[in-house]
Amino acid sequence: GPFSEPVARFYFKQALEALDYCHSMGVAHRDLKPENLLLDDQFNLKLADFGFAGPLAGRDGSGYLQTKLGTANYMAPEIHAEQPYNGRQVDLFSLGIILFIMVA
Repeated sequence: GPFSEPVARFYFKQALEALDYCHSMGVAHRDLKPENLLLDDQFNLKLADFGFAGPLAGRDGSGYLQTKLGTANYMAPEIHAEQPYNGRQVDLFSLGIILFIMVA
């Protein structure tokens, strides 16, 4: 069933902090989904599976990524439309879908 609001808020905050750290290191995850959010022995959230990660600056330094990667149900519309995309924005879009799943 759905998480209670306090539990969803707790894990969503941890996911945002982990994602913010990745972005501060210049990395876009590009495959955020519930299966890539793990819990350690203290029930702290950990991001996993960086196989599709890419540089936020883009491969050409333009600030945009172009590769259609990730899990279709968690992809932002611009990835489906095969348009250049901002790594931060598409990661946040995926995290929003995960939040919806947590509370629905």
